[in-house]
Amino acid sequence: MWRTWTTPVAATPAVAILVLACSAPAERPTDPSEPLAGDEPALPPATTPVATAQPTALPPPPPTAPASATVRPPFGGFKCQLPAPKVSDDPCTADGDCKPSVPCHAPACVAAAKAQLGGPDTMCTRNMVCDSVDANRCGCYQGRCALIPPGM
Repeated sequence: MWRTWTTPVAATPAVAILVLACSAPAERPTDPSEPLAGDEPALPPATTPVATAQPTALPPPPPTAPASATVRPPFGGFKCQLPAPKVSDDPCTADGDCKPSVPCHAPACVAAAKAQLGGPDTMCTRNMVCDSVDANRCGCYQGRCALIPPGM
């Protein structure tokens, strides 16, 4: 399967010819401006006039619409938030009186005394629940604890 060489590679006639052909220096003419034998002639200088077009003014940009008209929620109009506040029965006077009902993805906002607190071993999933505190804030809304959509 393996071929063993009985003749050294450098001693073969093909290698010797190749070495001699590659090592022969090219003969240079005495005038350096003359091309070497076998060189292609240089292309003649361009005689075609170069187009000198004057730059044209760019068309004016299209009119822009007001920012409110161009901002669209992702997913074809879907917003990940409650459409309106989700109010509980728990009274409050300030946002600090209210807390999420459970530590993870709380679906309601309740009085701080009623909230279940997470411990050091509490682990929540990383999914986004649109009708929970994941996408809405917990606060006091019209005297009651509520999940409040952004912007309200």
